[in-house]
Amino acid sequence: MANLISNGIDPKAGTNLADTVGDAIDKGGHTDEDHAAFEHEMQRAQMQYQLEYAKLDLEDKKAVMEDVADARNNQTLVQQSDHASWLAKNIQPLLSIFIIGITFYLFWYILFGSDPSQLAKEGTKDIVIYILGALTTISAQVVSYFFGSSHGSAEKTKSLNAVLNKQP
Repeated sequence: MANLISNGIDPKAGTNLADTVGDAIDKGGHTDEDHAAFEHEMQRAQMQYQLEYAKLDLEDKKAVMEDVADARNNQTLVQQSDHASWLAKNIQPLLSIFIIGITFYLFWYILFGSDPSQLAKEGTKDIVIYILGALTTISAQVVSYFFGSSHGSAEKTKSLNAVLNKQP
């Protein structure tokens, strides 16, 4: 111990001191059973954390699916209403057609109708990439809303299989 203290500012002294203290703590009353119990407790805590995380993830997915179902039910009620105007009944399809149409038009324009030197400008290029990224994302959401998403389809398939497997 005197050797560790006498080293003063030697960088290795801190490492040696830490190792010595760590070894002393490990040897001071901790048995292999204590280490095994600690490891077991840590594994149990980790599994509990994963279970809670899975529950929260499931609740989040349920909330998203309920939100989608509510939006579709709302649209169905508007479509079936005798008092809804033509615009109210058709605003979602019209906006969807417009969004997808403008996305395809911009892709076509960039590929075939634009002057490459104009798009190569630094500011213009960044703006066009940003707009196309946003429109592509929105278009994917539109298609997912009207035709369903692969995630939603997978969840529906799991639910149907679960129901079918429970029947005698």
